[in-house]
Amino acid sequence: MNLSHLKFASTVASAGSFTSAARLCHVTQPTLSNGIAQLEAELGERLFLRTTRSVALTAFGKHIVPYIDEVLRAQAGLVQQSRAFHSPQRRLIRIGTSPLLNAKLLAPMIEPFTLRHSNVDVVLREMNMADLYRMLETGLLDFVFGVADAATAKWHTAYLYEEPLRFIPRGAARPQGKRPSAVRLTDIADETFVMVPDACGLSRETRRLFRRHRRRLLEYSGEAMSYQVLEEWAALGVGAAILPLSKIASAHESLSITDNKTGREITIVFQATWRRTGSQAQHLKDFAQHLRLVVPKLITGASSA
Repeated sequence: MNLSHLKFASTVASAGSFTSAARLCHVTQPTLSNGIAQLEAELGERLFLRTTRSVALTAFGKHIVPYIDEVLRAQAGLVQQSRAFHSPQRRLIRIGTSPLLNAKLLAPMIEPFTLRHSNVDVVLREMNMADLYRMLETGLLDFVFGVADAATAKWHTAYLYEEPLRFIPRGAARPQGKRPSAVRLTDIADETFVMVPDACGLSRETRRLFRRHRRRLLEYSGEAMSYQVLEEWAALGVGAAILPLSKIASAHESLSITDNKTGREITIVFQATWRRTGSQAQHLKDFAQHLRLVVPKLITGASSA
């Protein structure tokens, strides 16, 4: 099985376009299309439904693409481990990240450490939270960056940052006329909400938010496969949505959500997690110290700039 063809399929699935995927893979569109056609022939079924205006995964594609992504991640890990073995002076930090994490903040979190430790390489893997914690438990990852969760109490944790949660009304579009900039949770408690699968931490946090305020969350029976689709469904009137500020497209109207009692803006908190037992390598200890003492100050500075 050709790894390039697997990469083509994964890129089309994430980009939602053959043209964009070809550009990202640095190949011509015919080369990418032919590679995917060969992969589909080998797998025995089509991965994509393609029209002149859109590309969508088939039912088979939705089932098989996560396995394709896992093969590609395993291949990347194999290469990194091989390099680490042949260059023992190099040190490796393996970090798993939730898709909900603000990717723009990764560089401010990591680069100051790697600039001071030129012999350290950082490998990032974005996956769903259940798989990330499983890999952390088995030693395949050194750190996980994701939504703060009380279930991680058995591990070391460090606060990273927090950002506001925003409410996207049903039928949201560009604001027209004067509208409120904030809503209380009680004001939106009777809405039906469209949700993403419980993989990145957002759905779990939304449910926890409503439980904390003693409200029943009404969920739409279907699930959006991405934050973009979640916004699109809200715009179509399928239901309202809740997203962190960094995941909302600028074209959509969104409102701050305030706490019923305090009136403060409700935020979602992100943390780093690592094992209490495991490798005692000095570079991992140093990075944990960096996460605890340096990162919160760096992110606060980046957010206020």
